[in-house]
Amino acid sequence: MNYLKKKTLFFFVFLISVSTILYTCSNDEIRKELEEMVEVPDPDPDPDPETPEEIVVDPDKVVSINTGSTVGEFYNFWSTRPMVNQSRFNAVGFRNSLNSIKDYVKSYNLVRTMGGRTDNLNDFYKGVDASGNIITDFSELITTMRNFRSTGFKPRIVLSKVPWEMVSEKIVNDFGNTSPPDNYDHWRQYVNAFLTTLVNEFGINEVKTWRFRVSTEPNFTPNHWNGTMQDYFRHYDITVDEVLKVIPDAIIGPGNMLTEGAATYTTQLIDHCATGTNYATGAIGTKMDFFSISYYEKIDQNTVDLVEKIEPYRNSLNSYPQFSNIPLDIQEFGMLRDENAVRGVSLTDATELGASWYARVADLAFEYRISEIYDWGQEIESSNLPQGRRNVSKMFQMVESGTRLQSIDNLSPNVHAGIIPVIKNGNIYLLVYNHNTTRNSTNTRTFFPILEGGEIAGSTSWKMNEWTVDKDHGIIMHELYKDIRAAGVGEKTNGRIYGNRPSDRFEDGWRDVLSANLSKYEAIAELPKTIVDKSIITKDDKLTLEVNLEPHSVKLIELIPQ
Repeated sequence: MNYLKKKTLFFFVFLISVSTILYTCSNDEIRKELEEMVEVPDPDPDPDPETPEEIVVDPDKVVSINTGSTVGEFYNFWSTRPMVNQSRFNAVGFRNSLNSIKDYVKSYNLVRTMGGRTDNLNDFYKGVDASGNIITDFSELITTMRNFRSTGFKPRIVLSKVPWEMVSEKIVNDFGNTSPPDNYDHWRQYVNAFLTTLVNEFGINEVKTWRFRVSTEPNFTPNHWNGTMQDYFRHYDITVDEVLKVIPDAIIGPGNMLTEGAATYTTQLIDHCATGTNYATGAIGTKMDFFSISYYEKIDQNTVDLVEKIEPYRNSLNSYPQFSNIPLDIQEFGMLRDENAVRGVSLTDATELGASWYARVADLAFEYRISEIYDWGQEIESSNLPQGRRNVSKMFQMVESGTRLQSIDNLSPNVHAGIIPVIKNGNIYLLVYNHNTTRNSTNTRTFFPILEGGEIAGSTSWKMNEWTVDKDHGIIMHELYKDIRAAGVGEKTNGRIYGNRPSDRFEDGWRDVLSANLSKYEAIAELPKTIVDKSIITKDDKLTLEVNLEPHSVKLIELIPQ
């Protein structure tokens, strides 16, 4: 008998049975009999919230992460800020305005502290007397440094420029007097007096913890050094020798090296400090406790040039045992020009492009053991509003002092995307980024992180949180530009676009727009949490995720064992 006939027969028998029951039984008996004869299925159970999502993995986009294998610390490299005009610290209002950045700024690098400036500040040197002894007045230095110290920041001192009165031919270059002194005995006296003043005021035990740098970009001639390479080597050796007479264990190093095409020399400075004859002592080598470069990206060149700029210096330092482990810093840093090759006053990009670039730089900083990256500032002009990069540095702070984990991918070197996995306090973090060098790029990216070993083996159930920075998350510049234009504020079409200073692009009325809409911008600028307490579980002792990224995007994923 086929299926249809069986079903028909069953239905016929069922009708006869029901009719019989209705005829012979009471209502209660009918109900009971029906319940026994007709099986009512249970409702579908609630779907298991712990059931893992089915992720279809593209093997070409996998990043394998061994949570049991560590590669180093996620150290703080972002907490020093340069300052050209130290006299600003004498204003109470300026000092109070710095309270909002104390969360992430710990030190200031104070440049051009010794005079020779175009604004005639720091004019402490007053010439020499009839006996050849220098005349100085450091009262302003003491006042400024007291006010600076009241902020709680740590100072770093750049020993430059040479005072105007120390050169007979006063050549005014872009950054003031860049010529070496005519008389190095006068320069020695001045260095000694300058440092002795600081030691007498703040104590040797404090001052010896400060860093001292001799000059700025000495290979940028004549803008920062109006002399030869050997002239600077001599200047460095003599300055170091005099500093050590006042502070025997001073932390001291040479000026940050220009890495642009205009640089007149590169790693020869390292060679001199390692094996050259010291101009001051006649011995071989010169004390060098740190080394540094400048690194400025140019958006119009569509590059991330850090590897090209840092690698020769890292290799040179590594070739000398005495220098292989000293700090290698970037002491000037930013995005110098926009996509139209316009510079302006802005020194970085305030949008998601600057944010994703910053994450890429962080990844390379760990790879090349860059100790610190000095930062001109991560806020938007005339406000405490964060640039996109500031929201990325908030992510850095969340994983600061954690341990970076081993990861393996098959990305080519010219792809500026990746994952920095970190373990901290028992939680696992993934800093995931996608950077493209053009602002209008449409190159989205998907990663499939697969985590195993170590911490993953210890727990099958996890909670996941995620924070995101991209064009639609944590970036205010697009909304600010829209509002400024809608208000009819004049736009400088040849001005820098999307820099951290809107004044590069707009006439003065932009500040009124910012002020009128400040609460809106503050809300937009918050680092947004885009996933909250999502439940996930391991499968086959592995945790697999799918992460989708916009063309300029940074995400921080937090995985908490349950």
